[in-house]
Amino acid sequence: MLEVVIGRGKNLFGQQQIQQLLKNLDLHGTLYLGYPIIASTDQMVVVDSLLTCREHGVVIIDFGGFDGDSDRVREHQDDLYTSLQRKLLQYKPLLNGRNLAVDINVLSFVPNDEAARRYTNVDVVGSTSLVEKLQSYAPIPEETLKLVNAAIQRVGTIKPSIKRSEVSRPGSRGAIMQQIEKAIANLDQWQKRAAIETPDGPQRIRGLAGSGKTVVLALKAAYLHTSNPEWDIAVTFNTRALYQQFRDLVRRFCFDAIEDEPNWNKLRIMHAWGSRRQTGVYAEIATANDLPVQDFTYAKRTYSYETAFEGVCDELLAALKKGTPKELFDAILIDEAQDLPRSFFELAYLSCKAPNRVVYAYDELQNLGAYSMAPPAELFGSTSEGHVRVPHLDSEENAPRRDIVLPVCYRNTPWALTTAHAIGFGIYRKRGLIQFFENPKLLEEVGYRVRSGSLERGNFVELERGPNSYPDYFLRLMTPEDAIAWTKFEDAKQQASWIAESIQKNLLEDELRHTDILVVLPNAIKAQEHAAAIMQALADLEIASHLAGVTSSVDSLYQENSIAISGIYRAKGNEAAMVYIAHGEHAWTPYIPVRARNVLFTAITRSRAWVRICGIGPEMDSGIEELQNVRDQGYRLAFTVPTTEQLEKMRRIHRDKSDAEIAKQRDVLKNLLELVNMAEAGDFFPDAIPEDLKKRLEVIFEPADDR
Repeated sequence: MLEVVIGRGKNLFGQQQIQQLLKNLDLHGTLYLGYPIIASTDQMVVVDSLLTCREHGVVIIDFGGFDGDSDRVREHQDDLYTSLQRKLLQYKPLLNGRNLAVDINVLSFVPNDEAARRYTNVDVVGSTSLVEKLQSYAPIPEETLKLVNAAIQRVGTIKPSIKRSEVSRPGSRGAIMQQIEKAIANLDQWQKRAAIETPDGPQRIRGLAGSGKTVVLALKAAYLHTSNPEWDIAVTFNTRALYQQFRDLVRRFCFDAIEDEPNWNKLRIMHAWGSRRQTGVYAEIATANDLPVQDFTYAKRTYSYETAFEGVCDELLAALKKGTPKELFDAILIDEAQDLPRSFFELAYLSCKAPNRVVYAYDELQNLGAYSMAPPAELFGSTSEGHVRVPHLDSEENAPRRDIVLPVCYRNTPWALTTAHAIGFGIYRKRGLIQFFENPKLLEEVGYRVRSGSLERGNFVELERGPNSYPDYFLRLMTPEDAIAWTKFEDAKQQASWIAESIQKNLLEDELRHTDILVVLPNAIKAQEHAAAIMQALADLEIASHLAGVTSSVDSLYQENSIAISGIYRAKGNEAAMVYIAHGEHAWTPYIPVRARNVLFTAITRSRAWVRICGIGPEMDSGIEELQNVRDQGYRLAFTVPTTEQLEKMRRIHRDKSDAEIAKQRDVLKNLLELVNMAEAGDFFPDAIPEDLKKRLEVIFEPADDR
């Protein structure tokens, strides 16, 4: 199969001709159109067309005929050859001694074979002779093709610099991570498109946790910046701890492209909101339009903790619409879009120059707040005349795609990911599902396959991760039982001691590093209290630790020789080989069931290889029952797809509640418990309950699949 990646080439007619010609051939590889290869500080080299395939190796196909001037064609071909050769020579796995292990072929393509015959002593071809010329090139092995693509796509720059020289025991966790990290890095067909293809107008990138959204956005930012150095580009996100990760990735990608530091005045990594110390997209927009920049203290006081950012964005948008918004950016790239309010996207759209390049990436289930992703028509709003700005994100043929789904999960094992989804949806919850996608077919798009039944509303279905939805090394190197496990403890002290002793074993016996380990605290309100117990237990074993953003920088999660402990919001967007989740019982709290389950989903999906879910109390018993059901079902999702009516009822019953509503529920439960205690003590007789009230209570507590 030939994959086509469409960059920003100038000769659209030539691109369409090449696509049509090569798609008719049975080729296995990638056709890059308008792709930047390498640059110096003052020149970017973009190839019109670059073919890498098993059948014919590496072929540059240029669209410049130079009006029959053979010498100019030859000179231009030499420049293209040198540029790609220089690029590939930098990638050591492609070297055979001092030479490249693969041949580079260069052609110039003109509209027809008659025009091609005007050139002498240079490879210029038309439609027919192109096919003949390709057949004269030797094939290359699959492994060599992977190496070529890794070099061209620049993903070699995200390979870990850590050599893990301390690893000495085959089969240790450190040795397993070493093998995972050594796997050849290639962008898959969806990641290639998401990173390189940038349409005129908004673009949506959807994918599971660990599908590469952050890397893809960083690569896209570097690609746009090096291709258009005059553009003002913003990369933004919700989690402050992503700042350093984005800056490092973008810097490395830019160095690989232009061998120089990015111009940080033109390519800006910014938090969505901002702070006194660092500006953000919201703050930039407000300042540029001479409008007040509101801080968190004001927002929380005015709009509540949960809707603080939504409130100030709504406020700014209303003020902005009264005038003419300043156009500040040529492109805005948004990560973690599921955690940002709708009004933020309209602010971004209004602050972008035409054609309003707003690229947003998200994981629908990883929504930790009260927001859910709206359709583009709602997300980007309407004009003052009532016209919808972005009615849809349908893609045109032979054009950059506007809606891309990333179905392969590279971070999480298939067992951990399935467990996370089972908990998030409430698949094996006694009283049925607690939330679900609006479009059931989305599960197939993100890598699940139907084992039995169907994904039609009201039908039973059994799903499992498809064999192409995760790397094969998970099956070779790990077992499901070790990949994800859970334990209940008598109290918080016992839990903290077990986590600390396990981490000590990870460091001393498993050959893991401090930065391979992450402790996640799902309960944001009690995070500091819960962290203190674990930090003390680690200190008792002479292991250093830090609470991210509290006893360490807000812009990074990890420190050398120190164990990172983090609340869920700072952990988002990051990953670790071994993840410990403390107080996992929080996921089964009865007051905020959807939000709490989404938090545990996010915590589980931080794991690169192993995850340990720890908890205490009766809620953890409920959790372990669900977790065990996932394992007993062979890590499959078996459930009845909710009807539209059931889905609406779910949303109504399990909606996120205000602090006042939660407090009222707690009071009712307290009174109910007091009533039960009185009845057990003989101080209250059930006969005192009116019959009609008894019947209503029976209806409420009768098990129902749609609750």
